Order: sequence, then structure tokens, then C-alpha cells
Amino acid sequence: MQFRRAISTDYAGLYDLQNRNLRKVLTASERSDGFLSGAFEQEDFKALNDDLCVVVCVEAENVLGFLVASTIEFNKRFALSGTMIACYARAKFDGRTLDSYRSYISGPVCVERAQRGKGIFEGLYKRLFELLPHQYDLAVTLVASDNPRSLGAHAKVGFEKVDQFRFNGRVFCILVRKI
Repeated sequence: MQFRRAISTDYAGLYDLQNRNLRKVLTASERSDGFLSGAFEQEDFKALNDDLCVVVCVEAENVLGFLVASTIEFNKRFALSGTMIACYARAKFDGRTLDSYRSYISGPVCVERAQRGKGIFEGLYKRLFELLPHQYDLAVTLVASDNPRSLGAHAKVGFEKVDQFRFNGRVFCILVRKI
């Protein structure tokens, strides 16, 4: 397995992996193993990679996992992440509101179902933290409150819950990790 920044030939694989793991296409039983709440188009993955970074785990040219990192400004165009960003003025970490930190949005993150539990999630974050410029204080992500697998995986790599918000009738947790 190789952990690296995405290249153009990865975008179709990213898109396919994402679409197989969307909440709306999974059964309730499958959702208990983790899911994605929102979807990007292939061209969005390129734009996200150009904005900050998309890290992939690949083996024999197959995308086994991905992790997106993008700027606050880029995320304001998406309804779900935009709603989270609107909470920054009230959400606090270490006694300060999130809007007082230099932060970026990490996520979504997705790992091929058959590859879960093999260290890919942790490897994606490790590589991301190596690749990103050190100008940021915090990584911020959102996870649906009904996605315990993702909440647990994020806690395992050092994220902690600082707030929550509602979007389209569902509750999402805001998680942060100091860099």
C-alpha cells in the first residue's frame, strides 16, 4: 500500500469509492460500519486537491481509501460544511472559538469496506499531516452523530468533539485536532 497525494488517474476511483459508501445507498446494517453523508463530483476531487490536498491509499492502482483536506473558503460553497463553518463563532476549543484559529477542513475520509481495520484510516491522516503546510493550528471535521464507526476512528487519531449542529434534520458533530 502506498499513501500519497492524489493524481489525475485517481479521481475516477475516488468517485467510485465514495459512491459505494454514501449513506443513501447503504442498508441500515451497512451504515453501522461507516458511511459518507455527502458526495462530490469527479471534478470536485480535482478542485479539492488543487485547493489543499486529497490523500489516497492505493495498491496496484486501486484506490483503497481517501482523505480530503480543504480550506474554509473552499468549503463555504457546500451546504453541509458551510453550516458547520457558521458554527465557528460559538464552538470552542481550549477556551477559544474556532474562528480564532488557523484551520482547515479535513474530510471526508473513506476506506474500502474490505480494507477497514487495517490501518488505512490512520495512514491517511499521518500522510496528510506530513504533506500540509505548517501554517494551520487545527484540523476540523464533521461526522454524523449516527456514524459511531467514524466518530471512534477520529477519536483514535486525536480528534475531540467541540460542538454539534443540525443539518437537514440530522445531527452532526464538530471534531477538532490540534496539529
